Amino acid sequence: MATSSRYRTMSRAAYLRAIAAMKARHPWLGSQVVEPAPGHMLVVEQFLSKAELLMQPENLQGTPLFCATTYRDRLCLRMELTNASVSRDRALLDLIDVSRHAAQQHCPVCGAPVIGGDANAGQGVRCKRHEASIGLFTEDIKRNRRLALGLGLLPAPAERVRSIRGEPIDPSVPMDEGVSFVVQTLHHETPLEPPLAPSSPPAARATPQIAFLDVSGLRSFVDRHRTKSEEKAKRAHHIAERIRAAGHERRCLGELPDDWPDLIDEFTCNFPNFAEVAEVLHDYFALHAMGDGRVSWSPLLLVGPAGIGKTEAARWLAERLCLPFRVMDMASAQSGSPLAGSESFWSNSEPGVLFELLAYQPKANPVVVLDELDKTDKDRPYDPLAALYTLLEPRSARSFIDLSIRDFSIDASHVNWIATANSADNIPAPLLSRMTVLQVQAPTTEHAAHIAQQIYGRMRAESPWGSAFSPRLDEQVVNQLKNLPPRSVGLAIKRALGRAAREERDYIRVGDLPSMPSPTRNPMGFTA
Repeated sequence: MATSSRYRTMSRAAYLRAIAAMKARHPWLGSQVVEPAPGHMLVVEQFLSKAELLMQPENLQGTPLFCATTYRDRLCLRMELTNASVSRDRALLDLIDVSRHAAQQHCPVCGAPVIGGDANAGQGVRCKRHEASIGLFTEDIKRNRRLALGLGLLPAPAERVRSIRGEPIDPSVPMDEGVSFVVQTLHHETPLEPPLAPSSPPAARATPQIAFLDVSGLRSFVDRHRTKSEEKAKRAHHIAERIRAAGHERRCLGELPDDWPDLIDEFTCNFPNFAEVAEVLHDYFALHAMGDGRVSWSPLLLVGPAGIGKTEAARWLAERLCLPFRVMDMASAQSGSPLAGSESFWSNSEPGVLFELLAYQPKANPVVVLDELDKTDKDRPYDPLAALYTLLEPRSARSFIDLSIRDFSIDASHVNWIATANSADNIPAPLLSRMTVLQVQAPTTEHAAHIAQQIYGRMRAESPWGSAFSPRLDEQVVNQLKNLPPRSVGLAIKRALGRAAREERDYIRVGDLPSMPSPTRNPMGFTA
């Protein structure tokens, strides 16, 4: 079927003329940002006509804020009226949502109708004719196509196929049907096996997304604070703006890299005493690689001596998986407010760390470390562990409500939890039942030597002065560091590097290491 002539690409000059004509029809757009995709201009025009019906003369006098742009083929629309009532603002937000959804039903290049466009999707949808094109304007599409052909990224256009008589073959008849017809007419010939179709490359996997919150709840939160003090109204507006900037009601989930098995091997190499942790992560990664590839594991509790690298291992995972990361010091927590927010009736009420981490970030599966979980004081009037009974259970975590913002819930069921402890004895049994408990042993002497080299290598890579020192530690220095826990190894190496820098050397000697602490403690108290 031929493409309708009404859906054509637009040159940049024609686009600028159309924008100028739109601003002439709506004079109050003169100083506003109006840069929608060419295929979304009709949607914007319809939005402006309906929005003007909601405006009062005083709204136009104050020059309402308007911005229409495009991002990843989606229409980004923003408008705010001055001195408008709550009802008019709410009606305008509804109109914006309707227009965003309408834009997703049209190709951003030519405006042709498309099927399957979702206003909550992170990417717009193009029509079949332009789904492989790069650019929005006619000259950009042609230029990028020529470049792709020159680089061999696109197949050369096929020449018109003609029959042996020189007549053009009807393109409406598929070639496989034509071949089958010819073969069937040859009664005395043995039919040939049809050639195997070339294997097509696997389709790119879509980024997994979730419904993060209810938009109506966010609106009611903002509306409820309009009638309160100016400070609280600004605070509510600021929170809503940061949520919208991070993805509004949708969130994406961080995905496993294509080389995730190599990542597991590298983790095992860098943290040799975390072999059991690596095995558990390997199982979860292999399972989710068969699905949408999201990074997800059930809550883990790492139990082991202090200073062996439990928190550092979690930080390494978050950095390699490109996920947001946060450490919660549970030993100093006096209540559940750092995690779940403070009650809204307090004048200085603030959201908790988890709400800020999820609501203000585009990814909904961060890595959160509950450090020193066994040292939490559970006898306080406000139990610091109370929120974890909800958050560590995926079914209840889907509707997590921060105590400071009770108007709407958020989906916290995709958080990747890692708790650390020196002992599991002081952790309540209901919490233990929600986590996979893994024992992490102190590194052996052989492991300690390897860990010392790894710590030194990371220290050089992450520091601006790292290139001034030799790439590896001397074996005699490593032998002196073997009996120290990883945390103390890092401190000792940095101190030794400082002493080497003072003498303008590019390597560490054994004499640069600080004095090692005695393995036994001196007795304290009075002696006879």
